[in-house]
Amino acid sequence: MTHTTVPPNYHPQSHGQQVKVASGLNVLAGLYLALSSWMNGVNGGNTANGIIFGIAVMILAGTRASHKSGPWASWLDALIGIWVIVSPWVYGYAGEAWMWNAIVVGLIMVALGIWSASASATPYGMPTRMT
Repeated sequence: MTHTTVPPNYHPQSHGQQVKVASGLNVLAGLYLALSSWMNGVNGGNTANGIIFGIAVMILAGTRASHKSGPWASWLDALIGIWVIVSPWVYGYAGEAWMWNAIVVGLIMVALGIWSASASATPYGMPTRMT
């Protein structure tokens, strides 16, 4: 039985940096969603939706950036982003200019959530394989 080791060109810090950058940017996206929903106020459902989910993304991404939660928090951020994308049709403001705000912010949240979640959750970045 042999153990493989981490390749010499592998830098475990890069995964931690990836989590911090992606999650930090997702905190900003959540802040933007909450503030823009509050300031624009398309309708009551949309305003509450943006504020609640914006704050949820800020909390989840903040705990992920500080390494207090695992990749599940980033996956949840990505799911919230999907919800933000479809919410214009649920709340009845599809076709309005504000719809594009929700779609763009939702896509950003999905991309950053997946990017953060794809960083390894193990301390060394890669599991050791036994062959």
